[in-house]
Amino acid sequence: RVSALFTPGESMSDNAMISVYPFGDELYAFTESPVIHRFDLKTLDTLERVNVSKYVGIVNHTSHPHVMKDGTVYNMGMSLTVTGPHYSIIKFPAAYDIASAADGFPSRRLSMFELASIMGSVPARWPLQPAYMHTFGITENYFVIVEQPLSISIPTMMQTHLLNDPMGASFKWYQDQRTHILLMRRKDGQLFKTFLADAFFYLHIINSYEEDDHLIIDICCYKDAAMLDCMYVDALMNIQKNPDYAKMFRGRPLRFVLPLKDVSSDTVPETNLVTLQGAKATAYQLSDGKILSQPELLCDLGCETPRIYYEKYLGRSYRYFYAISSDVDADNPGTLIKVDIKTCTRFTWCEENVYPSEPIFVPSPHPKNEDDGVVLSALVWGKGLEREVGILVLDASTWRELSRATFTTPSPVPKCLHGWFTED
Repeated sequence: RVSALFTPGESMSDNAMISVYPFGDELYAFTESPVIHRFDLKTLDTLERVNVSKYVGIVNHTSHPHVMKDGTVYNMGMSLTVTGPHYSIIKFPAAYDIASAADGFPSRRLSMFELASIMGSVPARWPLQPAYMHTFGITENYFVIVEQPLSISIPTMMQTHLLNDPMGASFKWYQDQRTHILLMRRKDGQLFKTFLADAFFYLHIINSYEEDDHLIIDICCYKDAAMLDCMYVDALMNIQKNPDYAKMFRGRPLRFVLPLKDVSSDTVPETNLVTLQGAKATAYQLSDGKILSQPELLCDLGCETPRIYYEKYLGRSYRYFYAISSDVDADNPGTLIKVDIKTCTRFTWCEENVYPSEPIFVPSPHPKNEDDGVVLSALVWGKGLEREVGILVLDASTWRELSRATFTTPSPVPKCLHGWFTED
């Protein structure tokens, strides 16, 4: 155990049970340790175990990289330096062949991991307590790093590893500290601006983009990190006895609008710096010169595992997103939600005793509108039907069921987290 502490990727679980993403024509299963697994699309057999830290100097990474139209993949990880932990953006360019130096020998293909490099790094605000991050944002010109006040104590994490204690013991929530939203320039990897927001906990960013000298970022937010305590077995077994359980899960999707222009010296503190037409979010300059962003509400339901028309609207102005309700005290906690940001409306689909997975949007072959396509969601059942599994197909425009397929498995199936649609 002591030696594993000094081998990134080996001191944490490599159980890649969170998400699936493509690297070129290969699919990999992710967790938050830097170890990912390539698997066969047809048989689901594991083909290869890749420790990303052997190619770039990181000790972990998010389980939500971003896949660009040209095949480039970006992710964010934590690097350890002599000055403390840094949040680093890693670029994985598309693989290509290199010619052999000697005639008569075949060319060799360089993998995306061999070509990986760190685009830029910014230091954590607390040297021994970097923030926990599950994802990051990307726009045309910026990487968006949301540093929430949920920290991971490095000394405690080392102790939990040696004592075989759960990693959750190393988390510490600072309610009196603000969230930092850092913008890193894509062109040179340098920190551009840092914005402040009141403390919130998050797992997923819906989307982010730039418009008229503002950066807009939409996030599924919670007032604190109490929902993590709901994941322990004792908490799950005592749900009915805890009147505050549902409140701990109460989150909402919020929009932050960040003004990119420098603030003039004669600006008074009460001036709203957000000038974007139609924006309800605000931003004000504090006495120390920092800018505090105050968000607007996107939907009156809790939304989690959000998805968009990713291939076309990642980092661009968009109208719709799709999610699962995170309100565990709702009549049907397994509700699928479509949110129309433009009209401030939402549509729901639910069925008693049915628990859907992350809704994945698949566009029509020649889409005419942003929601021209279908939404796919895997289904599991409860209350005596734990061996039932299905796939649901919703019309993304009307939010009506088009079809479903169901089957029975030899044993109970757990609810899944994230997925990826591939045409292969």
